[in-house]
Amino acid sequence: MSGAITHAFSGETDLVAVTDWLARQFLSPPTIEQVEAARTMPGQIALRRFGEALGQPAAADALCQLLAAGSVADVTLAVQRRHTALFEGIFRQRSVPPYASLWDGTGRLCGPAVDRMQAALRDLDMRVGADCAEPPDHVAIQLAALAEAMRQQRTATVADLLDQMRVWTGRFAGALIRADGVGYYGNLARFLLSLLDRIVDGSATVDRGRAAAAI
Repeated sequence: MSGAITHAFSGETDLVAVTDWLARQFLSPPTIEQVEAARTMPGQIALRRFGEALGQPAAADALCQLLAAGSVADVTLAVQRRHTALFEGIFRQRSVPPYASLWDGTGRLCGPAVDRMQAALRDLDMRVGADCAEPPDHVAIQLAALAEAMRQQRTATVADLLDQMRVWTGRFAGALIRADGVGYYGNLARFLLSLLDRIVDGSATVDRGRAAAAI
């Protein structure tokens, strides 16, 4: 695996932007400004570039269509409500908690995955912000750490984080796709699965910085 991961640090193959963007999507609902930016031509092009890089053009096209379907205020509200229902919902049968501890076999919140992620964050000199109430095993925090590890070219840390995430994200993403189908977060789940695969094999390319700047 390490050879492929090293390839992922090469000049043309930059998955950091995609990883950072995906972390933001899972961490909190989008603001109206973020949705507005994603609806612009540069934003739509950026999403499609992400989709091409991940081998998920259909998911990217669906995201573009969803973001353009209706007024910016209506789309923002719909995505915000879906984020709350899926990730913060009080109805267990309808929600998909984004925490490793609930999907990695331990079956309890704040399980061993939290300690593992705290160690990884310390190793990367990262801290969860005081304004973030989420535990470190939240998928968004794991993705943010993965992006930083790639930026620092920390091959062993990238491999460790990938090992941690691949234990549980398959089940999490599968549940999210079942719950949201071809909705916004269902398609983000498809992005997530492909992203981890691409980092392992180093096969994706995306124009460094330009796509991320657009959205």
